[in-house]
Amino acid sequence: MAFVPAPNIVQVEWRATRNGSKIENRLMIDVLTEPTEVLLTALATAMWDWWVESYTVVLHGDVHLTEVVATDMGAADGLQVTYAPDAVSTGSRTGAALPNEVAVCVSLRTSSRGRSARGRFYTLSVSLNQMVDDNNLSSAAAAEILSVMDGLLTIIGDFGYLPSIVSYIHDNAPRVGGPVYYPITSAILVDTLVDSQKRRKPGVGS
Repeated sequence: MAFVPAPNIVQVEWRATRNGSKIENRLMIDVLTEPTEVLLTALATAMWDWWVESYTVVLHGDVHLTEVVATDMGAADGLQVTYAPDAVSTGSRTGAALPNEVAVCVSLRTSSRGRSARGRFYTLSVSLNQMVDDNNLSSAAAAEILSVMDGLLTIIGDFGYLPSIVSYIHDNAPRVGGPVYYPITSAILVDTLVDSQKRRKPGVGS
């Protein structure tokens, strides 16, 4: 699909590696104004800091954050800032880890219903000590992940911005008039079952 502008939207990408594969999380943020280089730099820095101070707690030590990229989605040639300090940040969990493709799916909810108004955030690793059995997270691990995600939404809100689901398609066709933004109001776990991200297998994303 050709590029479709989303004015005032900044895409944040946390780019990392795990076992030789390039992996990432991404999130759309409505900054409610045309992004500037100063705005993008401040946001990318804050998102790096969130990772270091909070997200690392739920990630295994074989996950290495290399950079955070903030991109103005309002134009195909919009501004882009890459924040990459000299020190790579790693997850803090130790012990055995489950395979690259195993992840926890956090559901991002808005005040609207329907698939277009919901999003997903897949954690970049799952450690064996986060599991209560072969398929399910422990209640403590689930609560910890949700606390980390709530913290992310709070940080973005403190900027005065809106973490958002940006919907480009409706009924299998591009939206007339451009994308629609749905502000994210909460992050939940529908269940404690772990999920799969096959594109994260070693060698697939290298």
